[in-house]
Amino acid sequence: MNKTLRIIPLRLTPHTDRTSILQAYSREAGAVSFAVPAGSGPAAARRRALLQPLTPLEVEASIRPGRDIHTFREPRALMALHGILTDPARRAVAMFLAEALQTILRQSEADPLTFDYIIGAIGLLNDAQTPVANFHLTFLTGLATVLGIAPDPTDYRPGMLFDMLDGRFRQSAALHGHTLSSADSAAAARLLRINWENMGRYRMTGAERAAVLDRILEYYTLHYANLTAMKSPAVLHSLLN
Repeated sequence: MNKTLRIIPLRLTPHTDRTSILQAYSREAGAVSFAVPAGSGPAAARRRALLQPLTPLEVEASIRPGRDIHTFREPRALMALHGILTDPARRAVAMFLAEALQTILRQSEADPLTFDYIIGAIGLLNDAQTPVANFHLTFLTGLATVLGIAPDPTDYRPGMLFDMLDGRFRQSAALHGHTLSSADSAAAARLLRINWENMGRYRMTGAERAAVLDRILEYYTLHYANLTAMKSPAVLHSLLN
C-alpha cells in the first residue's frame, strides 16, 4: 500500500553493500524503518544529505503489512536545516536529540502531538536566534509533558524531596534510593518550569548542565526508555561547557 508520510529521520545504518536502514518517526504511522539504496555516486550523496538526522521529509512510502522494513520514493525536504548544519553546537544538539528519540520512539505508534512537538523544536533549533545552551534540557522536559510522564512542579514546597521513581515531590526520602537531595529537588522544581521562552534565562555552568542532563536521562530511563547507553552526551558536554 502506497502512503504519503511525513517523517523525521533518526538514524541511517549500513545494512548490506547495497542497502542501508533508515530509522524514522512518522506523523501517520509512528516508528518506521526503510531500506535505502547505498551506493557511492552523486545520487547516493544527495540522498544521504537529505536523510541527515532530524531533516523533516515527506515521502511516498510503500507500506507492506507484516513487514518491518519498508521502502519509499520521491523524498522531499520540508525544512532546510542550514542553521543546524553550519553551527557545531546546534549540530551536536541535533545529533543528541536524534539519538535520544531513536530509543524513546522505537516502538511508538502514530501520535500527531509528539510529531508536531518535535517538528516545532527542530524549527527552533534551526533558528540562529534561538539560544542553544539549554535547548536539549528544554526539549526533554517538554517532551516528558507530551509523553505524559512529567512531574507536577506545583506540588513542590521548600524542603521537599523529589522521588524519581514515583515522579513526585514528597516530605521524606523513599526507601528505593531514587530520591534527590533537598538542593537537587529545589533545582528540579525550578527546571520543570523551563520552556522555549524562558530557557535563555536559566544560567548554569557546563558541569551543572551536564549533571542536570544526567538526572533527566535517569528519569526517562526509570519511566519510559533506557537512555543510559547514549554516546552523544559526551560530545554535547564538551561543546556546551
